[in-house]
Amino acid sequence: MGTFLAEQFARGDAAGWAAGVLAALGTAVLAAACAWLWRTDVREHRLPGRVVRPLYPVCGVLLGAAAVVAGEPVRLLWMLWGLVLMGGLYVLLRLLHPAGMGLGDVRLSGLLGMCLGFVSVWHAVLGAAAGFVLGGLAGAVLVALGRVDARSRVAFGPAMITGALGVLLLL
Repeated sequence: MGTFLAEQFARGDAAGWAAGVLAALGTAVLAAACAWLWRTDVREHRLPGRVVRPLYPVCGVLLGAAAVVAGEPVRLLWMLWGLVLMGGLYVLLRLLHPAGMGLGDVRLSGLLGMCLGFVSVWHAVLGAAAGFVLGGLAGAVLVALGRVDARSRVAFGPAMITGALGVLLLL
């Protein structure tokens, strides 16, 4: 995301500034909502649909408008691919093992994939992988500390969010 923002602001024209502001606003909305979702999932083991669902059109319109204003409409296709790839993976996991993947995680995955896809489809793939790696590491640490066992429920949303936002902001 940083490269896109830097390129747009460096253009120095109104379209570049508008695209940069729209993309930054879309990212800020996602980050703010994800901070709340992260905390909620840790405390309550749920990612409320009433919070996640409205983020699709808000982030989609802001990032989609940034792509169009920047003159890079291919990013709209990337966003769709990110949504399909990441969302589809989580739907598949939910279908294969319903007890292992909550519906909130499935809902959130498409949103994260869409937003990561704005940067590139590769970012969506890396964001999904990062979530699983962080989730596995967090689970291993919790088991080592004796806080959970093999049958315990562990919130996966924080790992998804941390992995996705880490990829979005750092790569």
